[in-house]
Amino acid sequence: MDATVKRKPRQAKGARVQSLQPIEPAPESDGAHLELRIWLRLLSCSTRIEKALNGRLRKEFNTTLARFDLLAQLARRPAGATMSEVSELLMVSNGAITALVQKLEADGFIHREVDSEDRRTFRLRLSQVGAKEFARMARRHEEWVIALIGELSHVAQSDLLQHLTLLKRRLDKHS
Repeated sequence: MDATVKRKPRQAKGARVQSLQPIEPAPESDGAHLELRIWLRLLSCSTRIEKALNGRLRKEFNTTLARFDLLAQLARRPAGATMSEVSELLMVSNGAITALVQKLEADGFIHREVDSEDRRTFRLRLSQVGAKEFARMARRHEEWVIALIGELSHVAQSDLLQHLTLLKRRLDKHS
């Protein structure tokens, strides 16, 4: 995988710009399994990206990544979704979804409707205000992700996507 990183050089007056070299793999003699190092690196990168996105969503839209994710799921489902469906899609408990729904409902971004097939169940839907606000958030979210990952060369991005897709397929077989 081409691990070359494109960066915009910051130079002091009179300083020369050095080209970035590909990152060499760590020597195997350090005793750590390569698989464990990969897992830790994936976790570290994911955590850092989530933290950056959550901070930007909070600062610009006074919301959280969890609320954004719930809105994204509802935006993909014009017919709405039940609390259990959203819980499963976001891989969180029903209790966690309840708190998110209450906040988004209070903000006027979503509303609950009684399910026409099962009167005991509520379907969650984006409101018009919620759909409009989510569209604004989604545009900014896309810009932020591009900025965060866009420093990798196009080749590195393609290789990374290909390798992660392969890993996901293998993991799907084990779950």
